[in-house]
Formats: sequence, C-alpha cells, structure tokens
Amino acid sequence: MKSYVPYIFCIKRKNKNVFPHKKVIIDPHYHKLNHKLKDHFFKLIHARFGTSGIRMLRLKEKWQIPLITSFHGCDSPGTARMKKHKRSLQRLFSVGECFTVPCLAMKQELVKHGCPISKIVVQYSGINLDQFAYKERFYPLDGQIRIVHVGRLVEKKGAEILIKAFHRIQQIFPQARLILIGTGRLLKKLKQLSLDLHLENNIEFLGALPHSEIAKHLEEAHIFCLPSLKDRTGNREGIPNAIKEAMACGLPVVSTFHSGIPELIKDGKNGLLVKENDVSELATKLIVLIKQPETWRKLGLNARVKIEADFNREIQTNNLERLFDQVIKAHEKKQNEKPLFSVIIPTYNRERFLGRAIKSVLQQTCKDYELIVVDDGSTDQTAKIVKSFGPRVRYVYQKNSGPSEARNMGISLAKGKYIAFLDSDDYFLAHKLKENKTYLEAHPDCHFLYSWYYNDKFGSKRNVVRNSRSYWDLNAFRFHLYRRKFTIRTSTAVIQKSCFDKTGLFNSRYRYSQDWDMWLRLACHYTGKCQKTPLAVYRRHERKVIPAGNRHFNIRKTALELYRWNKETLLRLEKKYGARRSAKKNQSISA
Repeated sequence: MKSYVPYIFCIKRKNKNVFPHKKVIIDPHYHKLNHKLKDHFFKLIHARFGTSGIRMLRLKEKWQIPLITSFHGCDSPGTARMKKHKRSLQRLFSVGECFTVPCLAMKQELVKHGCPISKIVVQYSGINLDQFAYKERFYPLDGQIRIVHVGRLVEKKGAEILIKAFHRIQQIFPQARLILIGTGRLLKKLKQLSLDLHLENNIEFLGALPHSEIAKHLEEAHIFCLPSLKDRTGNREGIPNAIKEAMACGLPVVSTFHSGIPELIKDGKNGLLVKENDVSELATKLIVLIKQPETWRKLGLNARVKIEADFNREIQTNNLERLFDQVIKAHEKKQNEKPLFSVIIPTYNRERFLGRAIKSVLQQTCKDYELIVVDDGSTDQTAKIVKSFGPRVRYVYQKNSGPSEARNMGISLAKGKYIAFLDSDDYFLAHKLKENKTYLEAHPDCHFLYSWYYNDKFGSKRNVVRNSRSYWDLNAFRFHLYRRKFTIRTSTAVIQKSCFDKTGLFNSRYRYSQDWDMWLRLACHYTGKCQKTPLAVYRRHERKVIPAGNRHFNIRKTALELYRWNKETLLRLEKKYGARRSAKKNQSISA
C-alpha cells in the first residue's frame, strides 16, 4: 500500500514464510488493539471475514472508528458456520460502514441476508503479475498432458470430482498426469480414491507449496482445472486466486458455473465452464480440450488479458486505498455533526428496566441527540438488550467500576453540547428533550437544568414531586442544595458539557450520593434552573437504608471549601434563607 501502513492483529501466526508482513501483532483478546484505538492510533479497522467483523463490533462502537468488513466465501451468510451468528450479522450490517465482496454473486448473497446494497462494494482480489509470467502452451511431444489443480483439499475445491473425471481421461490418454497442489482434511480420502481407481501412478499429491514453486508447476502444466462447488454446509468460493494465477500464466482453464467464477471466465472465450458436481461433463470438456490443442493459445492469451485488466494486484490495491479514503472521509464528516444532547445511561445488572429506559429516549419527539449506554460490568442480559436496538444506541462496556466511572466514561465519549443523564431504572417522558431544548434556547445563559418528576413507588400509582425550584440568587441555590432542602433527580438533569471542564467529573470514591456531590460542585460556578413540569419518571425500589456515614460529611466539607464558607457564613445564610422559608411556612399555616 502507498497511502496506508497496515497493522495486522491476529489470534496466532501461521505461514510466516508465505505472509512475511512486518507489523503483525499476536493479540488473541484484542487488548493491544483496544489500547491503540484508545490512543487514536488508527483511522480504520478492516476486518477480513464476517466473523472478524462481528468480533470488531464492540471496539468499533466503543471508539467510534469506521469498520470495513470483507466477505470471501467460507463466511457467506448462508453457510452453517454463519447461521449461528445470524443476530450479530444483522447488527454488523446495520453498524458497519462498508462491506467488500470478491464477486457480484457474493454481493447478491449479502443483500439476500439483509445487508443494505448501498454499503456493498465489489473488490476483486488481485495477483502479482510479475510472479506468474505468460507462456504459450503446446501439445507435448511425449503425450504426457499435465493437468494441475491448486487448492486446499476440501469439498468446495472439487478435487474428488476431478479425480473421478481424470479416471475417464486416463483411459483415453494413458500418459496424462494429474498434479494436486495443496493439503486438507480430504487428503487421506482422495489418496484412497486414487488407489481404488488404480491411478496411483498417474496422480501426484504434492502438498502445500510456496508461491514460487506453484509458479514453476503452472509453467510446466498444459491445463489447469478447479471444479469448485457449493459444499454441504453452504460454503462456497468467491473467485479463487488459483484460477487467476493459472490464467495469468496463459494456461487453458476449466472450472464451473459457481459463485463468482463466471465473472472471471467467459465460457469458450478465456476458459471453459461446466456445471457444478458433474463428473461426466467435466471429463467430456477436458477430453475435448486435450484433443483440440489449437484452441489453447486463444484461451490462454484471452485469459492473460482479462487478468491484466481486472485482477492486477496493483490496480486492486489502489482501488482498496481509494475505498479507505472514502469511508474515512465520510466517517469524519459524520463525526463533525454534533448533536444537541448526549443522553448517557449508566447501567449495572438492570435487565428488567433497561429496555424501557432506552425506548423512552428513542421515542423522544426531539431527535437531536445521541444515546450512549455504559455497561458497568453487568453479568445479566444487558449487552443483548442494548444491542437489540441497533446502531441508534452506542454500547460501551467497562469492568465494574461504579456509577461515577460509568457516567464519566459516557461524558468522555459524548459529542453533544448538553449531557442529559438517565438512570437505567428510570425513563423519560416523550417530550422531555423537546421541553429542555425549548427552555435552553430561551435561556442561553443556562448551564445546569433540572425539572420536576413523577415518583413511581414500587410500581404503584405515580405522583408528581414538585420540591425542586429555581434560585436566581447563587448563594440561595447553594445553601438549599447544601442543606438538602430539595432534590435534583439525576434523570432530570441536563448539564452543558463544558461545565465539567471547570468542575471535574463525578467522584469515583462515592458509589452513592455522587450526584449530590456533583450538583454542589456545579453550584460553585452555576445557578441551577428548574422546569416546573414533570419530564421523567423516577422509580423507587424496596431496599435497605444505606447509612451516610462519613460520605455526607466529606461531600459537605468539599462544598464548604469550594464556596469558602465557614460556620459564621452558614449561620448568616441560615438566618437569611432558612428563616424566610420558616416564615412563609408559618404564614401559610395561619392562613
């Protein structure tokens, strides 16, 4: 590649001599990749095979990096291997930016299984033409026709069909030889078949060979044959590189009307094609080809021209780099489109309530938001529930660190101007964000907003809690908040993101009351404003009373230090604001 430096992350490394890439990182659980993404080291993830794309979903969503997934054939959505990933595959189709396929047939397969056609690009794999030189073919003087098959010895490569067809060929051309290059689980079975058909002296099993040796065998061959077929699990080819390499060498090629192969070979023009899994037709076609060596030159020359035009590695690599450019550019443009609100839902083992909370956000009449769910190490069905909502919800998982760290993770990832918090057991009313937006537009100096709410106690009838109010005097706001004279429910709070630059994030020392600590710290700089209408539902659960201990003392101590208050200040404020409140209360009683 010219414009990009690829780093290859894999579970384990094999065939180092065949793939001598320098930047290969063994990373079975993708921890190293996660750290690189955290540092914004990469601009794009290119997942080879659909299963790899599925494994990359979590990191893609966590770090908001574009993802291209390349399907090949063994990972076709219709295969038994991929059917068990059906749900994950649909999520991949929904979330992933782009999907490359090796042929038009595979494109149709992806569309059939739910992938948006606009996301699919046919990206042919190219070969190194310098490694496979063109050579004109002639009938050998000794009559020893060499037919070569290159491919893994698995069902879809059709070696068994070829051996059976070769049995008929050998009866007419006893000097003919079949060379099988490659290995696989069918090796023992195929060797036994050659013995049963008395072909052991005419068939060579050479095993897996490096490209340089494969090129030598192709140079010495007269005919190449790869009768690919769809196997019993649904596994199929894309367009086999082995066929491209043989065509580049000028070999007359015989293959099948299978998957993307007809996009490469036009029957009778630059090769020959037969029906899949048809021993008789394959044998007949090969016999006719052997009998007509005068056609070899035309087939081989046309084959080389086709490869040079459409399957040149350099051309296809340039095409892939242009695709990377397009996907990265589109992603960056989308990233720059910032929403008004970032709704953050921290959650831990709330599978019973989480779906309702998410739905309440997705059903908002104001659509100018992003939704981030931070899973604080849940062990229930949280991940499955969140992922069922598709790309509208950004799901982030972290080890259990407490609600403060979960909220902080959400804030760090948020792109919106305002942060709207929602506890995972509460839910918004449908017009909540619209009402917030209207107020904020009318009061552009407001940095800290909250509202009344409904109290849903143990699933009983809801009642409105109206004890929150606005205080235009900053000291009055601080005092009443400090004395806990009213409650700001986290699920009603909307805070301008820039505020956290001054106040800092939630204190991870506090698993409880961390919201009160935050409101007090915000009050060091901003007066909170209250919308006097219920906009959220707060669920109350039966649970043991949690002792405040030193927690409240420490929170108040921090506030006193921030406000530079002392005992005298508190007494003065108590006299000013507390007495006024008592007087109003007594006045209402006497009336």
